[in-house]
Amino acid sequence: MSSFTSAPTVVLHLGAHKTATTHLQHSLIAHRIDLWQRGIRTMMPPHLRGGGQSLEALFDLPINRTVTGHAPNPAEVRVKLIGQAKRFVVSEENLLGVLQTREGRIRLPLYPRARQRLAMLIPVLSPDQGVDLCFAIRDPAGFLNSAYGQVMMGGHVVAPDEFMAQQPLGDVDWVDVVRRLRATPGVNRLTVWRYEDYIPLFPQISERLLGDCGIPIAPLPDAVHGGLSCAAVANVLAAGPDGDLNPVAARQAWPVGPGNPTYNAFAAEEVALSRAFYAAQVDEIAAMDGVDLLRQ
Repeated sequence: MSSFTSAPTVVLHLGAHKTATTHLQHSLIAHRIDLWQRGIRTMMPPHLRGGGQSLEALFDLPINRTVTGHAPNPAEVRVKLIGQAKRFVVSEENLLGVLQTREGRIRLPLYPRARQRLAMLIPVLSPDQGVDLCFAIRDPAGFLNSAYGQVMMGGHVVAPDEFMAQQPLGDVDWVDVVRRLRATPGVNRLTVWRYEDYIPLFPQISERLLGDCGIPIAPLPDAVHGGLSCAAVANVLAAGPDGDLNPVAARQAWPVGPGNPTYNAFAAEEVALSRAFYAAQVDEIAAMDGVDLLRQ
């Protein structure tokens, strides 16, 4: 890798969960060595999760689940993380906090401590330059459908009506999340895009993350973590929480495909209301100062 002496640009991609974040991460991982040779270091969940390798653990922040109190030198940690790279890109949705509780409920409002968590991280990760943030949002109905699948895959077999009653569509408030992210000290540019535009906007998204990296970056052709199909959910629910059919096996047995659509728990009227609610949120986000909403 070439040697760079100026302070690096630091970019944090924060998800959100259920917005093709894993697909984007794997697409970038495929080019990790080429990017490193061009002065761009990327860190993704495989490099950050487990064994005390999260940024919270490395800097021993109060949000670290197992604070050690050994008070590492932030400058030394930054050197180990970034080295001589000109650009440091971290993609980790859990930087904002986890999506669901241990009981299988979605935390609403979304990411309640997002600003506090970033306010602890930014001063030690990039004290002089601040950070750029990237964040994707999703139609509330699609988001909750996908979150329901994640909860099921995590071992919580719950009826969809019960799950959706606990997580009302109107509580998926992206305006509130984006406003709190934008207000965090040390945030420079905040780029937002819709999950629904992810593939068409992939070149622009890559540019916001990587800058002018000098190599073509393409999205992986296939889904990384497919959702649950209608048939998969129906069979898991029929087996019951104590049945011998787990959601992982059901996803493999009844994959999403032609004639077997992705599971949807909402009636047509609810989907329409969600779409209108989402459109209003997108317009409000687009009008925010300091927020750049990517559009097709």
